[in-house]
Amino acid sequence: MKVAVLEEESTSVFVLSEGSAREANDIDPSVETASHVVNPAIISKIRYLSAPFQKQIYTPLQFIFEDGVLKGAIQRVEGDTVWVEADDKITEIEIAKIEDVLWRGQPFDTRT
Repeated sequence: MKVAVLEEESTSVFVLSEGSAREANDIDPSVETASHVVNPAIISKIRYLSAPFQKQIYTPLQFIFEDGVLKGAIQRVEGDTVWVEADDKITEIEIAKIEDVLWRGQPFDTRT
């Protein structure tokens, strides 16, 4: 077994074994953050649809999730969160959890 000794300017000594260094490298950060990845097409749709004119024209929208659908209008968008008004109630949604945005039951396309 190899032992690495690292010294800092403060004369502190840290001993790392080869096994602990290997364990640190085996952690896959993409697995931990995979559930929080925002689909670029979805964020593009939401940014477009959150503009004042589009909020009035394209309503109601249907937000498709793994476990259901929320039908309503975008109230605001901040970072990776969108607030949707549905049935006089405002719901906060993580954009990463939205699978698609529909208008009149059809996928909304921001390309012209």
